[in-house]
Amino acid sequence: MRKILERAFDSLNVRGFRFMWFGDLALSTAEFMEILILSWYILGQTESPLVLGIFAALRFTGTVIAPFFGVIVDSLGRRRIYIFARISFVILSSSIFILTLFDLLSVIAVLIIAALVGLSRSLDMIVRQSVLPIIVSSSQLQNGVALLRTGRDMTQIIGPVFGGILLESVGVGKSYLLIIALHLFSLLFVFLIPGVPNTAIKTAQSMFENLKGGFSYVKVNPFLFGLLAVAFIVNLTAFPLNNTLLAVIARQVMEIDAAGLGWLMGTYSAGSLLGSLLIGYFSTMDRAGRAMVVGSIFWHIGILIMAYMQWFYVSLPVLFFVGISQSFAMVTMSMMLLKYTSAEMRGRVLGLRQLAVYGLPVGVLISGFIAENSDVSLALIFNGLLGLFILVLAIAKWPEMWQRR
Repeated sequence: MRKILERAFDSLNVRGFRFMWFGDLALSTAEFMEILILSWYILGQTESPLVLGIFAALRFTGTVIAPFFGVIVDSLGRRRIYIFARISFVILSSSIFILTLFDLLSVIAVLIIAALVGLSRSLDMIVRQSVLPIIVSSSQLQNGVALLRTGRDMTQIIGPVFGGILLESVGVGKSYLLIIALHLFSLLFVFLIPGVPNTAIKTAQSMFENLKGGFSYVKVNPFLFGLLAVAFIVNLTAFPLNNTLLAVIARQVMEIDAAGLGWLMGTYSAGSLLGSLLIGYFSTMDRAGRAMVVGSIFWHIGILIMAYMQWFYVSLPVLFFVGISQSFAMVTMSMMLLKYTSAEMRGRVLGLRQLAVYGLPVGVLISGFIAENSDVSLALIFNGLLGLFILVLAIAKWPEMWQRR
């Protein structure tokens, strides 16, 4: 048992990775508390799945300019960008608290702040992923990616459940005191990470030339292009379930409260946690590409099953299964992007990876529109079938994804 645990948590032996991991725990807990609290606030104020979809889309505004963020990370030094991103989270969460304190919070204010948070989130994600291969060895990289995902999945369980209970107990304003504290802890841990370079990568090229170089690099590497295509597909058709549609199901189909939504999201995340732990344990797994493809397919099958779920307790094992499938798809994808991208191009390629996340705001807007003008079940069926169809086309176009280790 001891050897199993040592293998599963190998990267935590690295001091810098431990600080990164604990900082991410604090950041993700705050993020998932905010998602539940603000989603429930918007639904309570508007009863509109479309407005909720707009909120979810605005949380990913950074994806539009993510390639520029990748160039910035490579050009200005990772440490200072890392710290800047974490400070911005403290400022934005404090803004929600202050607006609530003076009874000025509104749906419009939430949407504006969500857009700004989206910029910070993309910047933080790019710099964090580009720092990881510097902190851990190449043999620990897959384990490190899996453990970061594991920590995020843990907070996806804790954050929504705790956020729902806290919201029902003390309201939006007092709930945000804990969120601000968590963002401060995440900033502190970034300061403690040793070895994060603060020097810029020297280049005679302009930002646009660097950006063009990133596109050219991916273009001549079909395998990387295929990974980015799959990333776009799952963001377009799979992620709308837990980013928008699950809240609509909870309120309008199952007719449960915010705490009940927290348990739905927590169960989904418990499945993701188990999937991440399994991948972390099998850190030398062969056929990572095959695991990504199979995970993506089963993820969409689970979405189709959720279209027919009207009962709280019956839906829990389905969501658990969907969560496992998500991790098998996303963890292996992240690991392969880092493994097969050269160090000097990593920031730019990760910026393009964030651009693929732009499928999510498009997906949640489409899902919200369908749910508001028809019903949420039709939105889930549409997403599940469309996702499976495009995935089959992607595998046929880039068969390397099925074969790559």
